[in-house]
Amino acid sequence: MASFIEDYALLSDMNTGALVSRAGSIDWFCAPRFDSRAVFAALLGEREHGRWLLAPLESVNPAPVEEVRTERSYRENTFILQTVWFVGDASVRVTEFMPLSGGTTIVRNVEGLTGEVTMYHELAMRFDYGKTVPWVTRYEGTSSDGSPDPDAAMLVGMAGPHALVFHGDSVPEGDPESKAETFTVSAGQSYTFALSYFASNHNPPAPVDYATALTYTQDQWSEWSDLYTAPEEETEPQATGADMAGADMTGADTASPEEISAVRSVPEFQEDATESLKTSSILLESGSNTSSLEVDEETYRELAQTAATPLAVPTEESHREEADARYREARLRSLLVLRALISRETGALVASATTSLPEVIGGKRNHDFRFTWLRDVAMAMDVTLTHGHERETAQLRNWILRALANNPRQIHAVYGLAGEKDDMERRLALPGYEGSQPVRSGNGSGDQFQGDALGQVLVTFANLREQGVAEDHLSWPIQKALLNAATERIGETDRSMWEIYGEPSTYTHSQAMLWAAFDAGVSAVRDYGMDGDATTWEACRDTVAEDILTRGYNEALGCFVSTYGGSSVDASLLQLPQIGLVAWDDPRMLATVKRIEETIQHASGMIYRYDNSDSHDGFEGQDNPHFISTLWLAEQYIRSGREADGRALLNLVLDCANDLGLMSSEYDFAHERLTGNFPQALAHISLIRVVEALGL
Repeated sequence: MASFIEDYALLSDMNTGALVSRAGSIDWFCAPRFDSRAVFAALLGEREHGRWLLAPLESVNPAPVEEVRTERSYRENTFILQTVWFVGDASVRVTEFMPLSGGTTIVRNVEGLTGEVTMYHELAMRFDYGKTVPWVTRYEGTSSDGSPDPDAAMLVGMAGPHALVFHGDSVPEGDPESKAETFTVSAGQSYTFALSYFASNHNPPAPVDYATALTYTQDQWSEWSDLYTAPEEETEPQATGADMAGADMTGADTASPEEISAVRSVPEFQEDATESLKTSSILLESGSNTSSLEVDEETYRELAQTAATPLAVPTEESHREEADARYREARLRSLLVLRALISRETGALVASATTSLPEVIGGKRNHDFRFTWLRDVAMAMDVTLTHGHERETAQLRNWILRALANNPRQIHAVYGLAGEKDDMERRLALPGYEGSQPVRSGNGSGDQFQGDALGQVLVTFANLREQGVAEDHLSWPIQKALLNAATERIGETDRSMWEIYGEPSTYTHSQAMLWAAFDAGVSAVRDYGMDGDATTWEACRDTVAEDILTRGYNEALGCFVSTYGGSSVDASLLQLPQIGLVAWDDPRMLATVKRIEETIQHASGMIYRYDNSDSHDGFEGQDNPHFISTLWLAEQYIRSGREADGRALLNLVLDCANDLGLMSSEYDFAHERLTGNFPQALAHISLIRVVEALGL
């Protein structure tokens, strides 16, 4: 059985990724791309569907004879995972990563730290989501003089076009379906293992030099991280959240309830401490003797002064600094997640590394997110350019242009990693995560028109123009074609950005994104001298705006609503001020936020995407609170003057993320578990935006 979603860590080589559990099992690995068929699929099934387990024997035994615990973290600003296993008084460190020097390889190193630990090592190679068991051959190595060299032995698993090669300081034995062994690691000893994917018509790649690959990979991740300079390292003053939003941040200096509580408790703490010193006896040490003595007046005054020293008491400012440091760290990890999910081969941003992890455990909301949504790419471009990652911004921009290079009326919401259009959705013969069915490969929403996708692309290109990125021979002609095609989309029904399975409707958010598209086109002509029919686009923009304000706004409720003529709200409405349709503190927007709080907010403070009490999305029951939607609400709070509420919501989200700072799509508060595909790119993009709103 797979581990809890929050127990997984992501490894990435910027072309594909692997998920390794806290229990030491790599249960998900697609090769050579994120969207390839899985080599290890135990995440959605059982051990026989493929996994690679490396852990102390005591942790695998049904009844451990020793206490086993772990501590894990990424090396600073990398996706190099280090897990320290403690078995009684002994310990080992397992270092795992995917080299960035080429090829598709997972490297795992076991280093003895203290005492002696027996490790259990099991390798079950599979292809086609566990359906295909490869033919595995052991090849004995030879040295340069032709003599046998056990250290150069390797395993090669082959099936049709696919092949894997395993190199290691110890090579497991076993039957064709699974290789297993135990080995003992003492302090100072080290064992290295590597598994590489290759096309079966090629020769197996050479063994990886562990030290060289580790150093290079760490340097590459660190170099990427260093492109962004944290605000505290800059010499120029930073813009505040109010400056960035152009809003009156009346609550900018308001402390959170926790901070207020901490500050208010200070006098009581000091008074109680002083009172206890007046009435208690203190144990004083003198040489080897310890005695109970009444405190004399001079000692009392010294101790009372120490107890009352302000430096020993947490202040509102220190709480704020500590929180800000946490936010910056989360922002940097989120930027790293984006880099980990951007294909260096194609420039696409995969929405997640997984398929079919359920939004509700045991439910049917299980989708394949190993695809690229135009919306995600466009939003990612905004944050990568803002944080100095021009190369990645160019990769994402060029990917969008290639994907859109067809009939502008055939724009899709979602594409394959190379920009291909595959609308076929297949069901896989896997048990599913904790029995959640169906398990899907492919995404059928690719053939849906979604107004928000078109609008988000054009808004992002407008943002690029504002930041000095020039148009080229392809970018502006494609934008013009999209704008001209959009004139025929006004009022068109779709299934919303949430891709519901129910009946299509005219969604306010989708139409608002069309408004944003026309507004971007008008600006390109009027402000930047681009050629185009600005008069027509301007008329379309104004028509859409009027429709939204008359049909997407419910006068009786005094707020925007999800669909024209409807009465319900959904989280997509939180994007209206993001695109500039209304101000963050517009009374209509504040009323919409209030309605969201009243109808789709969970008791925790997080919010759902929408209310599904009527099962309008094609599924029965409500899903779990949604990270992305909640972070949009946090940004809305901050930019409309409710900074304390925004910080509290951000803190809640960070508390729900796993110990490595990774988020899935949703959170199940009843069971205190992450749900949905993992890690989720748009959730991390949204977190970056919230931290930016704070001016950090």
